[in-house]
Amino acid sequence: MSNNRDGAPDAMVGARSDLDAVEVGARKRQLRVWRGVAVAVLVVGTVGAMLAAGSVARNDADQSRRSFAAASAGVASTLQLAIQHEDDLIVSGAAYLAGNPNGSNAQFLQWATSVQALARYPELQDFGNAVVVPASDLSAFARRAEMHPWAPLGPNGRFEVVPPGRRAYYCFGTVGQVRNAEVGAPAGYDFCATGLGAALFAARDSGEGSYAPFTVGKVLELGVATPIYRGGVVPGTVAMRRSAFLGWFGTSIRPDVILDRALQGHPGLAVAMAYQAGGSNAEFRSNNHAHGDHSATTDLHNGWTVTVVGVVATGGVLTHPNAFGLLLAGFLLSMLLAALIYVLATGRARALRLVGDKTGQLRHQALHDALSGLPNRALITDRIEQLLARSRRNGTVGAALFVDLDEFKNVNDTLGHAAGDRLLQAVAARLITTLRDVDTIGRMGGDEFVVLIEGATLERAPELVAERILEVMRHPFELDGVGTPMTVTTSIGIAAGDREQPGDLLRDADVALYLAKAAGKNCYEVFRPEMEANVRRRNTLDFDLRAALKGDQFHLAYQPIYDLADLTLIGVEALIRWDHPTLGEIQPDEFIPLLESSGQIIDVGRWVLHEACTQAAAWRDRGSNLVVSVNVSGRQLDRDAIVDHVREALRASSLDPAMLTIEVTETAVMRNIDTSAQRLRQLKGLGIQIAIDDFGTGYSSLAYLQRLPVDCLKIDRTFINAITESSESDALIHTLVQLGKDLGLKTLAEGVETPGQVDHLRGENVNEVQGFLLARPLDPTTLETQLLAPNRPTTPTGHPTA
Repeated sequence: MSNNRDGAPDAMVGARSDLDAVEVGARKRQLRVWRGVAVAVLVVGTVGAMLAAGSVARNDADQSRRSFAAASAGVASTLQLAIQHEDDLIVSGAAYLAGNPNGSNAQFLQWATSVQALARYPELQDFGNAVVVPASDLSAFARRAEMHPWAPLGPNGRFEVVPPGRRAYYCFGTVGQVRNAEVGAPAGYDFCATGLGAALFAARDSGEGSYAPFTVGKVLELGVATPIYRGGVVPGTVAMRRSAFLGWFGTSIRPDVILDRALQGHPGLAVAMAYQAGGSNAEFRSNNHAHGDHSATTDLHNGWTVTVVGVVATGGVLTHPNAFGLLLAGFLLSMLLAALIYVLATGRARALRLVGDKTGQLRHQALHDALSGLPNRALITDRIEQLLARSRRNGTVGAALFVDLDEFKNVNDTLGHAAGDRLLQAVAARLITTLRDVDTIGRMGGDEFVVLIEGATLERAPELVAERILEVMRHPFELDGVGTPMTVTTSIGIAAGDREQPGDLLRDADVALYLAKAAGKNCYEVFRPEMEANVRRRNTLDFDLRAALKGDQFHLAYQPIYDLADLTLIGVEALIRWDHPTLGEIQPDEFIPLLESSGQIIDVGRWVLHEACTQAAAWRDRGSNLVVSVNVSGRQLDRDAIVDHVREALRASSLDPAMLTIEVTETAVMRNIDTSAQRLRQLKGLGIQIAIDDFGTGYSSLAYLQRLPVDCLKIDRTFINAITESSESDALIHTLVQLGKDLGLKTLAEGVETPGQVDHLRGENVNEVQGFLLARPLDPTTLETQLLAPNRPTTPTGHPTA
């Protein structure tokens, strides 16, 4: 019995021990499972970190390649601009010498001083004219050179041939200018007796410029020679070119100066440029000893190529600090996560706390912008609703500022979206430091930000905030990966006061922002009720324009053009007007941009061509020889159809092509110079005249202008308005007129409004004029009655009575 009683407790203890053992085993198994999960997380996280680090390394390498490509493009662009400037000087000098083949050296120096050649071209060492002198003319040439030397003579003031020797012919300079007279060639230096001779005569026979390297002392220089022919044009055959040959206009330049200027701001790059065309073959390298494993070659499409060499990062993880840091961080994070999982398995409370933390992060992510960390549209809308409620309760005035970065798309297009994201982050950080703690800053998306001003009691408080934002945003941003500081401007729309809905305040601020953009950007506008009416008017006009052409709502007015010499009426410019059925006459500056943006300018421009040609043909049948000018937009010039439209208008009206002038703006031509030149040549082939409108306001160079079949340069009215007040405008007009003379082009001044302007333009020998002083745009009937009728009266000054 005693054994049985004593055995019961022992059995119970054994059962508890077995249960404890089972529980301990279960806990151990659970711990082993969680350990396995933690190890798996560590392995997966490490593999993921390796993949991410590899991606970062590749992205860094791609960014390095893009940065190198951008730097290479910048160097090539700088060199291309330098070559264009050299070509401009050569073309200008050749044009001067073709028109003054027997001019003295003093006259040549006067021309060289006027163009400021040595000051504008630091790489230029010397330039001038050279001619071929047969042996039979050597004595006569020597006597003239001794009487009028342009370069140092030999000892005792005698003309001596260098290098000495008797030859069948010689190549001597006749006029010129040198930067350093001590190293300049003497007057008797025979260029054809040097290594330049073959290149010079090859240029004479081909009609193309010659580029040849040569050494002056220890300095490598580039000799550039352009043949000059009678009449200033290149004859069609070799025999004709030899017969019309006058000489060469040559320059000597220091390529190392150009290359060093192109490499400024790019210390890790080396550059070489080479020229190969016709008989010329030259190559120059920078003195920069930088080297690298990556190069980029750019063909400048004019015989020149540019090769840039530099170092580009590879895609290895260990060679990139960012990638290696990410790998290390990913590994450490994986270890931390594995440890966290293991710890979470030991306590439910800790897991719940982690869930709470994650929920808060998700809530934050749902209401904040991921890039900048600022409140997003949803949170901003809620904040505006609270702002309006507090303003009503406290009797204050809240305001919303819609802030937009100007031309932000160009940043993404040129520097990449990564640089654009960094710029947006920098902008957000700067806005935060600019405003008060009680103000709210949010990002609506893209490059748009919203600033909410709380409790504004001063009348100009929102404007003061806008001015402060504009001021701080003008300071350049220094971004990682961008070599030079970046300047960004902003446009701001302001809406203040109470609104029924939060969206109404944002809508009004957006309307004000639109008008700030239209006003020229980098400014702010405050919403006024009439602004919404202006936007509605623009939308109404845009819609009504779709039916204007079919509804015969357009008509043409014609502004007379006069010969400045005797104020004879010689032509008219056709100007479009819109007779809106309910709003009356709409001015072109209001509806033409709408036609451009919608593409309707193509059909409307075609109608203008037909209408103007038909009217000019009608005047011709009545005995008038007026030339009619028609403006062609950039959208029209971008299409091949413009040639067919002009041909159709001429055929339908039977108008003599010589009585039609097509006007294109300088800016439209320069958008795509190659395509524009081709289409203008096709138009010129129809027999019409071509005029460059608003000349002087764009970016065309002399070399580009010579490629265009232009008959007339129209000097922009902004220069004419300032002609008596600004010496700069006076000098520019003089330069433009002289350019027209050198190229054999007419010059027309538009916007003439005072007799003083007429007198000044007449003194500059401008050919033609138009403006309100002489006549305003007229309808065809009025023009016929007042200007085309026989024996019409004139004012005592000779101005037409119109």
